[in-house]
Amino acid sequence: MMGKNYRLSVFIGCVFLLVGASLSAGSVSGIIAYMDGTVDVYRDGKLLDWNLVDIGFTVEEYDLIATGDDGTVEVDLSMPAGTGAHITVQPDTSFYFELDKKAGRDKTSFKMLSGAMAYKVQKLTGSDDLAVQTLSAAMGVRGTEFQVVYSPEGGVLVLCNKGKVAVTDTEDQERYSEPGSVVEKVPEKELTAFAVAPSDLSLYRSYWVSARDKVFKAGAGTFIKGFANQYRMFKPRFDKAYGELQKVKPLLLKYGRESSSYSLGSLLKAKGEVSSAVVDMRSILPVYEMVYYRLKVLEKYHEQGLGHGVIGKGITSEQFFSGFNTEEAGSERQLAEVRYMFKLYSAIHNASGGGPSLLDKPFGGVPSPSIPKSSFPSQ
Repeated sequence: MMGKNYRLSVFIGCVFLLVGASLSAGSVSGIIAYMDGTVDVYRDGKLLDWNLVDIGFTVEEYDLIATGDDGTVEVDLSMPAGTGAHITVQPDTSFYFELDKKAGRDKTSFKMLSGAMAYKVQKLTGSDDLAVQTLSAAMGVRGTEFQVVYSPEGGVLVLCNKGKVAVTDTEDQERYSEPGSVVEKVPEKELTAFAVAPSDLSLYRSYWVSARDKVFKAGAGTFIKGFANQYRMFKPRFDKAYGELQKVKPLLLKYGRESSSYSLGSLLKAKGEVSSAVVDMRSILPVYEMVYYRLKVLEKYHEQGLGHGVIGKGITSEQFFSGFNTEEAGSERQLAEVRYMFKLYSAIHNASGGGPSLLDKPFGGVPSPSIPKSSFPSQ
């Protein structure tokens, strides 16, 4: 991971006005208001030159932003109806966002793959909605200030400084994080809300991170084995869907890059020809990429000597991560390319009249990955 080091605090005034002026109707994007350390951006299937990523850089839908262990970045986001949010991205965090248009509403969805992020969301008006999705929980907000924190094994903590955040898990259980109450979702336990005084949020977050770190280290081998086997199960399906998407890539490039240049009939025909491949990929991408990025986190712990053991059928964790590491550059490129294909499909879809989209379901058609409960150590 390459990046750019800054040792300054520079904020851009009137950022929301600048972003709003640069957007076309019905779109969502942001501007980097501050950055420090290593910050990488993957766009349209490739890693951007680090010289291009600077304060004032415009962040687009499907751009993957990844901070290094020394990296932080702040993004001011503007949504279709004109409302906005300020996002603070902490070290070792990866995420991207996309716009889902459904039932007359525009939902900006953050796909948070690892790390920790803080959100300051303006009171949403008009048709704007904002959601944050992780491996095991989704957060829906209207106007609030909150934080989402990942633990190594995929546990999620939601802390709210102002307003209210609805937290839903994969079993459709719902709890609310608000001043005085935090919500957590950890492996093998139900979604739970705890009473925590607003003045103690920072202290509780530190306690929670430390406690989850101890849980992970006590059962690192089990957690690594569980996610490694999830990866081995999902990757063949991802590879198959990727192959099918490659077959329609020429059409996506042709009609997606210059969708306004083609007739409605041509766009609808192209959309019909690519839809099957897009559906197949949409059904596997959410869980595959989240398991993949969880393993990137666990790989660092494994390098420190934690979690060594047998993954399954005679495959050791050392052998698994050796192969995982060898494939990493190619996997990053494939994932970036898939996000680009979705971006092109969205352009075709919107230019051909919009309406319900194949990309509407945020978690696709595959259940959120889970590790058999019997695999977990006692917590």
